Amino acid sequence: MLLKFRTQCVSGYCTLGCRGSCTHSKQIDRTLLRIFSNLPSAFVLPSRDALCLGDRIMVYLPRCADTNSDVRKVSAQIIDLLFNISLSLPRPVTSSCGIDIELSYSALSSLEDVIAILRRDASIDPSEVFNRVVSSVCILLAKDELVATLYNCSAAICDKIKQSAEGAIQAVIELVTKRGNELNGTDISRTTQSLLSATVHLTEKYLRQETLGAICSLAENTNSKIVFNEVLAAAGRDIATKDISRLRGGWPVQDAFYAFSQHTILSTLFLEHVISVLNDKPTLKSNLEKGENSSYSVDSSIEDDILQAAIVALTAFFRGGGKIGRKAVEQSYASVLATLTLHLGSCHGLASSGQLEPLRALLIAFQAFCDCVGDFEMGKILARDREQNEKWIDLIGDLAGCIFIKRPKEVSTICLILSKSLSQPWRFQREAAAAAVSEFVRYSDGFGTLLEQMVEVLCRHVSDDSPNVRRICLRGLVQIPSIHIHRHTAQVLGVVLALLDDSDESVQLTAGSCLLTVLESSPNDAVEPILLNLSFRLRNLQICLNEKMRANAFAALGALSNFAFGAQHDAFLEQVHAALPRLVLHLHDDDIGVRQACRNTLKQIGPLMKLEGMVALFNSHRFSSDHRSDYEDFLREFTRQFTQHLASRVDTYMASTIQAFDAPWPVIQANAIYLSSSMLSLSDDQHISALYYSQVFGLLVGKMSRSADVVVRATSSSALGLLLKSSNSLSWRAARLD
Repeated sequence: MLLKFRTQCVSGYCTLGCRGSCTHSKQIDRTLLRIFSNLPSAFVLPSRDALCLGDRIMVYLPRCADTNSDVRKVSAQIIDLLFNISLSLPRPVTSSCGIDIELSYSALSSLEDVIAILRRDASIDPSEVFNRVVSSVCILLAKDELVATLYNCSAAICDKIKQSAEGAIQAVIELVTKRGNELNGTDISRTTQSLLSATVHLTEKYLRQETLGAICSLAENTNSKIVFNEVLAAAGRDIATKDISRLRGGWPVQDAFYAFSQHTILSTLFLEHVISVLNDKPTLKSNLEKGENSSYSVDSSIEDDILQAAIVALTAFFRGGGKIGRKAVEQSYASVLATLTLHLGSCHGLASSGQLEPLRALLIAFQAFCDCVGDFEMGKILARDREQNEKWIDLIGDLAGCIFIKRPKEVSTICLILSKSLSQPWRFQREAAAAAVSEFVRYSDGFGTLLEQMVEVLCRHVSDDSPNVRRICLRGLVQIPSIHIHRHTAQVLGVVLALLDDSDESVQLTAGSCLLTVLESSPNDAVEPILLNLSFRLRNLQICLNEKMRANAFAALGALSNFAFGAQHDAFLEQVHAALPRLVLHLHDDDIGVRQACRNTLKQIGPLMKLEGMVALFNSHRFSSDHRSDYEDFLREFTRQFTQHLASRVDTYMASTIQAFDAPWPVIQANAIYLSSSMLSLSDDQHISALYYSQVFGLLVGKMSRSADVVVRATSSSALGLLLKSSNSLSWRAARLD
């Protein structure tokens, strides 16, 4: 026995069975050989590790399934000899191989029985013989030898003899099924890599499928997450380095995704794993906003590759999972949909910076998801807008509406997932989550406590760093169904009040339009405490360059007048008088929306001023006309009314009107010029004349000579005529002479 061992091992050996010296041979230190030569045999027996059984067994085990009966018989004899040698070697005291000697000798006896049968009857069923050999080997291998056997499976699976290759695959499945629980994380990773390597080199589709079955068996009987991670990592490397659409014979990793999706046990586990990978990270490191890091390391690149692989894996799962895959998707519908929604936001964020590929890949995955679960209406929505970056938030809102109609039972779970995502550090994902949750609020009639949770979440995130999140959350609050809004009106109005002063114009614009919506159904007791605050904040928005903002601000002032009674009446009336000159000036704004808003507001506040002539004027043709001549007629009549009935306020009106001489809109400058001149020409107050006449006259001369706008120059000329013709001009000229 020792002589045989020395022949095979001590003189060096080759796992491929070469004789003599070769490049594969693992050589033994010859100096040790000379030292041992003079010792008794008991002292020169090497350890079992020197046999390298794992390497050797994976060479001979597939040969036990060879088409040639002699090869099968000799291979079994070699395996028997190797284990005979191994069991004859002493075990070190510190050995942790955990071999059960009694069980091992029983397995060896079974193996020798098989060999005896082969010697007597060469016609015995080869598959039965092979199964018995594998069963014995599975018991006889120590843990380290088992690991080495699995590490070396790739070459055996790629054997040129089909039956031997099948045998190698069968052996791997048997080993991981019976002893997979002994493998640690590193063992599982390396075994997965070996099996994936085999799938790359296999050209026969059947053998590739069988190898994928072995990978599935490894995942099923060990730690599936480690196997899935290795497959995703391999996919990421391929995506980064190869054109996977043009690989001859197809892409093996995609076949692995298909195999997982069609597996009764692994399909759900794999889907959950891919979703968790996508949820753990943003689409790209550059997509981070909070704590953004501009450095882009190799590790970051690898993570990006894995994330792209995860999207591809989802697409393959949706397309190739069949009934089993579809069942898994249906069971995880809410989490899958939420993840796709969040990454739709991330990918649109990348697209805005010129990175379009992630968005295209995600849209393909999303479309495949719709086809998989039969949500064809949602697929049409995706196909309609696709890569239009400026509409992606509205797109998510449309998707949310479609989900509510098609799958109302899933809405609750989706909302809970997305609500948590609003606290994530990734801006575009927060925007996507806000868009979906805000839309779900619209359909929350039967949600009960869920509505309360959504309102709380939206209120909490109106202070988000992202203007889009603030704006979307506010829009969601305003969409609370009418039967529930009364419970939240004060809360929503408080949010609107705060956002009217937001630093971002788009948020201010949303706040203005939302205020109009909320006021339509608000009770007086909710508005009254903040009535003056609201009207004061609106004054700042009435001179905004954005036309919609101005229109909303003027319209909201009119809506607030419906609540101006009781203790707040007088204070609100002061706010009205402060805004009145501006309302009159913008009555002839360049924007038709602003003009209409001012008309409606003047009609609403007219009764508060208790001037019958003013109410009649606000219903006249001159008031509603868009012609400048009619507007100037209106200004003269308006001035006549308030100089007669509100003489004490002319001073305030004049000061406010003169400020508008520097307005950014030429037409408003012209309106201010004509209004101020009309007030001076019609006022009998000598104090007003002394205070403003010379100032206005000088401004008119300057505007007439230096303004680039024809309307301003023409109106200045006309206004000068009004001043010179007025009865007050004599006293003004006398004062100038004095």
